[in-house]
Amino acid sequence: MTRLTRRLLVAAPLFTGTVVAQTIEVPDWENSVRFQLVASQNAARPGDRLELAVVAEIDPGYHLYGPEERRPSRTEVLVQEGFLRSEAPVFPPVVTRDLAGLGKYDLYEGKIAIRIPATVEETVSLRREIPIDVRVNYQVCTDSACSAPTHKVLSLMLPVVAAGAEVWPTYPHIFESKE
Repeated sequence: MTRLTRRLLVAAPLFTGTVVAQTIEVPDWENSVRFQLVASQNAARPGDRLELAVVAEIDPGYHLYGPEERRPSRTEVLVQEGFLRSEAPVFPPVVTRDLAGLGKYDLYEGKIAIRIPATVEETVSLRREIPIDVRVNYQVCTDSACSAPTHKVLSLMLPVVAAGAEVWPTYPHIFESKE
């Protein structure tokens, strides 16, 4: 489990010649959220309907903003062009919280999965696998501070099999539940 903050010891000289040390809590922005891109099946066939999911594990004390919040703070997922025709992402329910002095916001905390319905292009039959890239735009915050807005590109290589070949479902805990 990632610690909520890192401690930074700052020494500051006073005008009297005395040095005072103060500990400042610095949020661990880089390690507070972990993203993973997964597919609903182990391989792709030409014309298949499948789903992708961006899974985010958010450490306690941190949150991401919901998709209806303003840019650049809100969480967005964008499938990069390639061998899939994607539809609008399906975001899980948000938690509405009143952040002291800031107002009410729609947030994500804990573990979430943003699902993306997609159709595999017919042209994939000429390939052994297809690269899938999804860009996630987001901002990590605590109740009192936020990181700068940022993004990550998540990648997945999905094997291609012939039309009619058997494929198996993957990640049933994500794709069989309807959030």
